[in-house]
Parts: sequence; structure tokens; C-alpha cells
Amino acid sequence: MNGRRETKSEVMTTAVDLFYTKGFHGTSIREISASAGVNVGTVSYYFAGKKGLLEECLIAFFEPYLNVLEKSLNDGKRQKSAVMSAACNIIRFQQQHHRFARVAWREITLDHQLIREMTACYLRKERYLWKMLMAEDIEKGHSFKLSPSFFLIQLNSMITTPFLQSQTVRELWHMNTADPYFTKQYIETVETWFNSVTSCYGLSAIS
Repeated sequence: MNGRRETKSEVMTTAVDLFYTKGFHGTSIREISASAGVNVGTVSYYFAGKKGLLEECLIAFFEPYLNVLEKSLNDGKRQKSAVMSAACNIIRFQQQHHRFARVAWREITLDHQLIREMTACYLRKERYLWKMLMAEDIEKGHSFKLSPSFFLIQLNSMITTPFLQSQTVRELWHMNTADPYFTKQYIETVETWFNSVTSCYGLSAIS
């Protein structure tokens, strides 16, 4: 049983590496199976094809991603803004899983039934959790200068774009989104933006 789990995990890791560099459509099942050292039938057995493999990869990213938001929401010891604390945690999570992050945010834009189901399941829950975090800040006396929808659109763009466009960031700006130093500097940048659109001035987002 452990051997089967290890094989499945190895196939997923290999698929993410290939999706990361070549994209979903640019990667074949044969390439994945060859790189993982298994036969094509093994991939089909575990995932029922390439779309099933993509679904597993997206689940492997979004489940812990949402767990990070939920833990941030339930952090009773927090002294700073709930939204900014969660944003810091999400940025760190993506830095630690930067390959999964790029694959997830890029492939979630595909227009087919799987992605529509993922959007309904995960992205709506993400939006709900962010709104709950905003509500917690408002309850504590913080105010937002933007409407909730526009605030969350901008926030999501800021915390996901570097990982979605990691190759551009690396080649054009000579920064590595997998580097903890980049994460530290980027969190400070997001905090500056956050303070400009809220009344939470002087809060430190870096723990």
C-alpha cells in the first residue's frame, strides 16, 4: 500500500514539474509516465487520464491553501490585521509550493467542466474566507477604502501574480519567487499597499 502511495505521489510530482515548464496542453501522458519511470497504464490506473491527473494536482494545492486561510481566520492569538496576517501566510505557503502555485493559477483559467467545478468548490470558498477575514478586521475598528469586491480582486492579484508569472519575474526582474528573501521583501510591499487602502496604519505584517 505504501508503495502504491509513493508511486502515485511520484507521478503527481513529475506531472507538476512538467506542467510547470510546458503547461497542461504541452505535456503528454507518455512524457509524464517516462519521466516518472512508470508505464502509461499506471498513470491511467491512478488518475483515469491527464484531466484526472490535473484535478488531483489542483486538489493537492487548493486543499492546503484553503487550510492556511482557515487557520488564519481561527487564530485567536493574532494581534494584527486578520486580512494582512492571512495574506502573509498565503504568500509564504506559495513560496514553499511555488511549482504547484504556478500550475494551479495558470491552469485554473482553462475553460472546461473540471475548472468550472473547481471554481465552484474552492474559489468560492476562498472568497468566503477572505470576506470573513475582512469582517473580523471591520469588527475590530479597521476600515477599507475600497469596496469588498475590488479590494479582494486587488489583493488576490498581488498575492498570486508573482507565482503565476514566476518565469517573467525571474527573467525580466531577476528575482526568484522560491527564495525566502523574495518572500520577505514582497510581503513588505504588499503591506505598504494594504496600509494605503485601509486605516490599519503602522501594523507589521512580518512575524
